[in-house]
Amino acid sequence: MTLPLGFKATGSNKGCQLQKSLYGLKQAPTKWFVKLSLKLLEYNFIRSYIDYHLLTYKEGDKFMAFLVYVDDLVIRGNDIILYAQFKAYLHAYFHIKDLGLLKYFLGIKVARKDKGLFLCEIIILLRLLTNVDCLGPSLLRFLWKRIIS
Repeated sequence: MTLPLGFKATGSNKGCQLQKSLYGLKQAPTKWFVKLSLKLLEYNFIRSYIDYHLLTYKEGDKFMAFLVYVDDLVIRGNDIILYAQFKAYLHAYFHIKDLGLLKYFLGIKVARKDKGLFLCEIIILLRLLTNVDCLGPSLLRFLWKRIIS
């Protein structure tokens, strides 16, 4: 680490020690995830063995799933009261913002139908086709209709 501009060191072996992690440092995502994980484990969430970023909570017939990717969080549950209590718990520590119903997550479109949730990776496909220059006007129109429907 280099010393900040204007900081005068009295010797050559002087440095700075961070009191807390800062956003933008290499360690910041790790520190954030560790702090978040500790709060989730305190709330009795259990980490998935398959996906380290997926945690679940079960109490009787009440269930919540919590998925985190860097600073994007998805919470699903089957009990509105438990969900509201949990959001209040998280907000007390992290000042979270509820963005409402999930529409997109990591470039994946989430569509709600009568039979459940459907995930569509059309935006990722569009980026890929654009990057390799394989996206003609007729294909673009066809895919665009799929995105907005």
